[in-house]
Amino acid sequence: MAQFKAISDYFDQLVYAIGNYHYNWHPSIELLMVIRGRLTINIDGYQFQLAPHDLIPVNANQGHATLATAPATLAIRTQIDPRFYQEQGVQLSRGEFRLNCALVPRHPRYPQLRQAIAQLYLASSPFEKNSAAFAIASLLYEHFFVPTATDRLPRQQQSEQFTRVAREIQLHYREALSLGQLADEFGYSKSYFSKSFKQHFGIGFYEYLTRERLQHALSELNGSPAKISTVALNNGFTEIKSFNLAFKKHFGITPSAYQAKFSPQLKTVDVAFQQPLSPQQAAGAKRELQRLLAPAPAEAAVPVCDNCTFRQDGLRYHQLRAELQKLLDDKK
Repeated sequence: MAQFKAISDYFDQLVYAIGNYHYNWHPSIELLMVIRGRLTINIDGYQFQLAPHDLIPVNANQGHATLATAPATLAIRTQIDPRFYQEQGVQLSRGEFRLNCALVPRHPRYPQLRQAIAQLYLASSPFEKNSAAFAIASLLYEHFFVPTATDRLPRQQQSEQFTRVAREIQLHYREALSLGQLADEFGYSKSYFSKSFKQHFGIGFYEYLTRERLQHALSELNGSPAKISTVALNNGFTEIKSFNLAFKKHFGITPSAYQAKFSPQLKTVDVAFQQPLSPQQAAGAKRELQRLLAPAPAEAAVPVCDNCTFRQDGLRYHQLRAELQKLLDDKK
C-alpha cells in the first residue's frame, strides 16, 4: 500500500520572541501573526506596523526582517512548502499571496485564518493537524492569491552543484566575487550560469550576493557599535555609498537611521532568536492562541461575492500608495 505524506508535514510553525532586525529569505511561503506586543516588518524594502493578531504573508524569496517596537513581543510564523500546493495541482509560479492587516485591517476570513493557525499549533492529533493545515492553505489560496507576471518560485529539486555554489558564496561573500568568476569555477558559460542560478534560487546572482552581505552586515550592526563604514567594508561592500543604497533598498531606511532606532535592550532577545521560548513565554503564547480558538464574530467590513474583485482592490490601492511613497522617499 502506498505511503502518503501527511498534509501537516509540509507545514512548519514556530513561536518566537522578536528582537532587532534579522534578515532572511527562503523558498517557503510564510504567514506571520503577532501574538503579543508590536513589531515592524520589512518585506523587500517596504515597512509595515503590526499589532496583536495582525497577519501578513511573506512570499517565496522575499527578503524580510522584523523589529520589535514594544517589549516582550512574540510572533508565530507558519511556513508552507510550495510543493504542498503543487502536488495538489495548484500552480503558484505565476502569482503571490496578498494579505496585509496593516493596510486592510478587516476581512471576513481573518478570524478563520487566525483560528486555523492556532489550531495547527495546539493540535493534539494528526487529524487535527491535517485539518488545520488544509484550512490555512485553502483560505490563503481561495481568498488571498493573486496572479502576477513574475515567477517567484525556485526549482525544488536538489542540486549538488548549486549547493556548492551557495556554500562558495557563504565562504567568500566578503571578497570581490563575480558572476563570471563563479561560472568559470563551476564549468559553465556566464550566460548559462546566470540563467541556471536564477532558476535554482529564484533570484539572480548579484541579488543573492547582496542579500548574503546584508545579512552579515546587519548581524554586525546588531552586535557591535562599529562605524557604518567599517561594517560595510567588513562585509564585501567596496564603499559606504553602495552599502547605504543596498541597505535602504532592502530595509527602507539607511544604516544610520537603523542604528538610531536600534534597541540595546533587545540584544538578549537576539541571542536566542528563533530558539525555544522560556516556560513563561511559552505559557503566555499558548494562552493567547487558545483564546483565538473561541468562536469569533465574522469581520463584516468587506462583503462577500464570487464574481467581483473587491477582495484585492483595497489592498492593491494601499500597496500602490506605499510604492509611491517609497519612490518619493528615495528622491529625498
